[in-house]
Amino acid sequence: MYRYGIFQGGGVKGIALVGALEAVENKKINFEGVGGASAGAIVAALYASGYTTSEMKLIFENIDFETLLDSSGWAPWALYKKQGIYRGHKFQNWIYGLLKKKNVRFFKDCKKELRIVATDLTARNLVILDRHNHPQMEVADAIRMSMSLPFVFEPKKIGEHLIVDGGVLSNFPLSLFDANETLGFRLRANSNNMSFAPDGIRSYVVGLVGAMLDGRDNYDIEAKALKGLIEIDPGDISTTQFKLNQKQKDDLYESGLSAANKFFLAPNNATKSAERTIGSSAKNITLSIPDGLREDTEIRFSISALVRVESQGQLLLVKGSRINQYQPVGGVLKVYANTKTALAKIGVKNDSKFPIDSDSVDDLRVFVPWRSVGEFLKWYLQGIGRETSPWREFYEELLEPQILSQSNFRTPAFDHIGTWVEGIRWSPHFSCYEVLIAEIFSIVPTPQQQIELDDLRSKGIRNELMWASPALIRALGYDSSSRSQITQISEHSSWLLDVDPHNQTLI
Repeated sequence: MYRYGIFQGGGVKGIALVGALEAVENKKINFEGVGGASAGAIVAALYASGYTTSEMKLIFENIDFETLLDSSGWAPWALYKKQGIYRGHKFQNWIYGLLKKKNVRFFKDCKKELRIVATDLTARNLVILDRHNHPQMEVADAIRMSMSLPFVFEPKKIGEHLIVDGGVLSNFPLSLFDANETLGFRLRANSNNMSFAPDGIRSYVVGLVGAMLDGRDNYDIEAKALKGLIEIDPGDISTTQFKLNQKQKDDLYESGLSAANKFFLAPNNATKSAERTIGSSAKNITLSIPDGLREDTEIRFSISALVRVESQGQLLLVKGSRINQYQPVGGVLKVYANTKTALAKIGVKNDSKFPIDSDSVDDLRVFVPWRSVGEFLKWYLQGIGRETSPWREFYEELLEPQILSQSNFRTPAFDHIGTWVEGIRWSPHFSCYEVLIAEIFSIVPTPQQQIELDDLRSKGIRNELMWASPALIRALGYDSSSRSQITQISEHSSWLLDVDPHNQTLI
């Protein structure tokens, strides 16, 4: 699921970003937060303020960018005294008027989370302008800072710090939001030549800065971490080509729309729009997102740890205590009592669908509102405040009833071999949306432990346990050779087969 959008800067080429955004609207993707630099900041701000792409298209069709260039005076003097040949007041007033129509003045007024980047020349670092870092800053002022092309527009100040175009340090600010949930909009730079012959220092400076920015944008960027990346070819339009005719504007818009439509034609990209990945690239959980989820929709989570115990190609299953079936060793993980208060603050509730008794108290069977699922899973993936090992269940199911000896299995070694995730899906049984997560472990036996396991297997099926072949597990206890249901095996037993204990990857 694409929850955030990041827009690359590109001067007048930003019209193409609006075209790409139209395709996103058509896919019913609704970003929770957006951000960008320079022209990308303009598009992000309009979107966050509530403008539709059709409204944005009309805005750019009816604006002559050259009318927004208010001279600071004689160019050499302006560069020396003002550090820019244009003041930028007209541009800022134009943006201010557009935002005012949507009742937006400060960041807190935006309908979506908005983050704009600019470059602090004094501190030589990137500045993130948003409601958290600069709550009293006007959005129009932040945009004016982010599009302050060096030498072209006069720089702005925050206190004693000189602020210029965010694109100087990061024209495509990938770190504004969680990359696993972000769709990026990148403008490819193709202009190898200036589209006009420089006539005097004013046009020379503008052309020079445009060429530098376009050339810099041709360098490869590390955007592979993004959930999705739409790459737009704006043709030979330069970043600082402020004089555009209607055909050039239309071509830019169509290039963005075409690039985004092509992006969504790829099955993998279309699937991602219905998925949400939470966590880092090294450790994450991906959920499928059904239509119709609201912010307050409560989703049932049941999170367990299962253990693969193997002997001679067969797997050990134990009799369920609540349901008459054989299932993997292991069970629902526990959350520590001192963590419950923190979880309650984000809306996590105890499972109302499952009877709580002395065995199930503190189980990680909970209900989580959709708006808090990301925060809940980030907590879960940290492994703090909860069980992280299957040892307790292993002990209760195999050592306490003396199925395995405590002398041999007092300190077994467990190897985490994968995570199984099902959902978000509708559960007819519980009449709610549900996510099932299982951490799959494999016991790594010592030679003595393996001898005991092999001896246990040789005794065959007992009432409290059985050894089953992968084929019998897949068939849920149905024996194809005798064409009979010889036992009942749980559906989630097959999860043990869908991880490779040697490669430690899902298969």
